[in-house]
Amino acid sequence: MANRNYATPRVDAEWAANRETCMPVAVAIHAISDAHRAPEAIWEDPTDAENDHVTMAVEEYLRHGDFEESEDGRYPWGQSAIVIYSAEG
Repeated sequence: MANRNYATPRVDAEWAANRETCMPVAVAIHAISDAHRAPEAIWEDPTDAENDHVTMAVEEYLRHGDFEESEDGRYPWGQSAIVIYSAEG
């Protein structure tokens, strides 16, 4: 299996739904959280580095087939979204 940089923790679907956040982003947020920055804090007000890591984690999840690519390349994160363009498009 290919090397992975980000874990894929289990995230309650309700956590994501209540925050209008898609599962790949929710899983990425939880993957980068730690004792100093809880998932809720990252979701609410991510640092630039956290935003970059969530984006990279979602890209990795898509590359490994953990989640299906969205048709428009948008992955909702509350009222905003991460945009990832596929290699094909």
